[in-house]
Amino acid sequence: MIVGHAESYRVIVIERFSVYGLLGFLLSFLLPGRIAAACCLVFAVATGLGLAQMLIPDHSFAAMEVLQRAAGGIVGVLFAQTILAFLPRPTI
Repeated sequence: MIVGHAESYRVIVIERFSVYGLLGFLLSFLLPGRIAAACCLVFAVATGLGLAQMLIPDHSFAAMEVLQRAAGGIVGVLFAQTILAFLPRPTI
């Protein structure tokens, strides 16, 4: 390994959390008012990616990674739902 090119664990956790936070945020705008559906989709994607990584020979399933991803996604969903609660609803 070349010195200086290794990312710290904290940076990796922030990256996972923020990417899935963005996913949850966007899914929440796609599914307004369906908090449970958006959270389930984020959790399914995080778990599916974790399981798919088991196909890589030198990678194993890490539950902590899935929890970090799911937590970021759920925070993104809740943040977007908070924003949607304050936006005016269109009249039909």
